[in-house]
Amino acid sequence: MEKIIEEVAGWKFLQDLPREIYGFTLINEFMTCGSQYRIFTYNNQAARRSFTVLYDKATRDFLVRTVIGLTELCDISFITGNLAALEKLLADRMNKTLWGLAHFEPACLCAQFAGKQITEWTYADQLPKTLAGFDLFINPHEPLKGLNGSYIIIDYSDFSTESNLVVNYNIFRDQFFSEIRLRRTPLMTAEFDAKTLPELGDRLKENLSPALERLRLQLQ
Repeated sequence: MEKIIEEVAGWKFLQDLPREIYGFTLINEFMTCGSQYRIFTYNNQAARRSFTVLYDKATRDFLVRTVIGLTELCDISFITGNLAALEKLLADRMNKTLWGLAHFEPACLCAQFAGKQITEWTYADQLPKTLAGFDLFINPHEPLKGLNGSYIIIDYSDFSTESNLVVNYNIFRDQFFSEIRLRRTPLMTAEFDAKTLPELGDRLKENLSPALERLRLQLQ
């Protein structure tokens, strides 16, 4: 780790990074967190989005972690074992990634997801903006690509308690499923399992409000 910290300290690439870009502010961190060394973060606090570059001693890799609300993802396209390769990846891809974090890009949706017509789903307009103290952070018109073929299409979050209810669609299983986080602890629920959008709409009408109200009671 000491060698990596020394290399990063002399990394000229950092001196040329813009202070502000697409609503994100640069934060030079240079701090050790367990087995990881956080190098820098582009953070948009108002939008609850961030892009962090770090080194992981356990895997001996440089990594990029993106955060959108309460969802954290490791962007595998940036994983590399040396600083020179990382610099090239950042030079080639970081601006585009930050733009994608700041703006929804329909063109980035895969063909199978687009074919499901989730972004055109009219029921999405009926979803309440706030329910049981949870705010609608992600809606079906602007889904978030996750891991292993899953997209987050609905996210009701209470950021003060780091708790939320998420509805996902997985392209490989062609299935909607959901997850609850109680103070960041994941809890599975089958209340919103569905194969079609009309079926999901029925599940939401029946279960969304009760599920969020139960979650609110658990937080009290």
